[in-house]
Amino acid sequence: MQRVELAGSYRAPPPDAVDVGEVDPDERIVLTVYLKRRTPDTFQPGSAGDLARLSKPITRQALAAQRRRTHGRAAARIKKLAAQFHVTVLDIDLLQRIVTLQATARLLTDILGATLRIYDDGRCRFRTRVGPLLVPKEIAPWTRAILGFEDRPLFRPVRRLRALAGVGVGAGLWPTEVAAEYGIPLDRDVSKICVGIIALGGGYLKTDLDQALTAMGREAPVVIDQAVTIAPAVPGGAAAPLNGSNQFGHDAVADEEIALDLQIIAGLLPKARVVVYFAGNNIRNLVGAISQAIFDHVNRPQVLSVSWGSAELFWSPSARDAMQAVLADAKRLNVTVLFAAGDQLATGGLNDGKAHVWFPASSPYALGCGGTQPADGGGAAAGEVVWRDGSSGTGGGISDVFPVPAYQTGLALPPSVNDGALRRGVPDVAAAAAGNPGYKVVLNGAVVIKDGTSAVAPLWAGLIAIANAGRDTPLGFVNSALYANATLFKPIEQGNNRVDGTGYDAGRGWNACTGLGVPKAAELIAALTAAPVAVV
Repeated sequence: MQRVELAGSYRAPPPDAVDVGEVDPDERIVLTVYLKRRTPDTFQPGSAGDLARLSKPITRQALAAQRRRTHGRAAARIKKLAAQFHVTVLDIDLLQRIVTLQATARLLTDILGATLRIYDDGRCRFRTRVGPLLVPKEIAPWTRAILGFEDRPLFRPVRRLRALAGVGVGAGLWPTEVAAEYGIPLDRDVSKICVGIIALGGGYLKTDLDQALTAMGREAPVVIDQAVTIAPAVPGGAAAPLNGSNQFGHDAVADEEIALDLQIIAGLLPKARVVVYFAGNNIRNLVGAISQAIFDHVNRPQVLSVSWGSAELFWSPSARDAMQAVLADAKRLNVTVLFAAGDQLATGGLNDGKAHVWFPASSPYALGCGGTQPADGGGAAAGEVVWRDGSSGTGGGISDVFPVPAYQTGLALPPSVNDGALRRGVPDVAAAAAGNPGYKVVLNGAVVIKDGTSAVAPLWAGLIAIANAGRDTPLGFVNSALYANATLFKPIEQGNNRVDGTGYDAGRGWNACTGLGVPKAAELIAALTAAPVAVV
């Protein structure tokens, strides 16, 4: 069998972890093979031509028919090879452009030339791949990425919850109070809207949500728990979950994230439908969860809120390409996808002396969400600065991998502090993220204070959903419309997200800490409601 190196698959050993041993060769591993067309893309991601190409109207049905023609032969080749090597084919989904395989670590590493090791980063042990992948020559031109060898959690944030008692008068705002500070209207009929939340691990209690909504005086939306699964290989077969279900109490940090996301969106969107997509915490599952949410033909979420990610360098080029392909499909199908920009300032929590923005927030197809704090510790309307609190604070900066997208070409982007180049700037928008005053949420029956850019993504998701409620068609990819309405933001002109001097400063207009700024929400929603679906 002739094999060739899969472009973009090389993985260096993780710089912040120690090699502690070999992987059990009999461990069964599930891999997802992402397919692509043999002809390379003509345009750079986020360029005017690229965004115009992705804006051509298409239905899910038409896209499925197109992909049966363009990807069916490649999937058949993989299926044939799998049979030859006694690898189980769990699923072929041509709409999502994936083939899902399962076999032992020994067999898969032999076929794909993979080197697997167990590493320890001081917080957990994880399986990772080192070096390149070698793909059989007959499928290499159609193989975009192979995900699943690695199971490292994407991100483990530091717990920063505060108990409500004893923190002083006025500490903490309910999500509806934060929304009111920005002028987000809370009286719109959003009953036809569906918003998705990506949840990597953890779970929530319905009693917590009910208690929070009662405190906010809001009617409950319809909340649907959706386990992200691998479809059965044969009719009637049992679906294999990607470690996803509502499991409150198993992961305290993930529980906090879900409580924050869900209570913000539910508070802003009474009577809407909210779907929580549960999957395990790693890169493969994040890509798979977003893909399944985008192609969820039953619930059809118009907006997805994602509070997960990690520094760009933790993603191999092929893994980033797989996520890029999924987010491009979101643009095709008019689904807005929002990502938190991270809570570890400009370095992304790394100590290599460089700045690191989070991906997928840095994708040109994503809406990246940064954080602010009140200038005087008061409410959001008191005047805001960049959120930073010790070693915590908003992520943001200049991407190391993506070119300047069309919607940012008119900006005075700062050069990267790493190499002086101009590339995609992160974040796009901002809102309150600091722990003072912080967001009130209910967790296991107790009212606590939560912070983070993981609050900004669902807050902005609610804002966009409210705009969608007044439209005939959803906004979908919204970046171009937001940059075209920059006067409907309050720019954040003070503060920085530097760590030991490395990072970026706020300033007039767009900046690499808080993007365009915080919304003048009522005016912005009116503009978005009237705006045509943007092309570039």
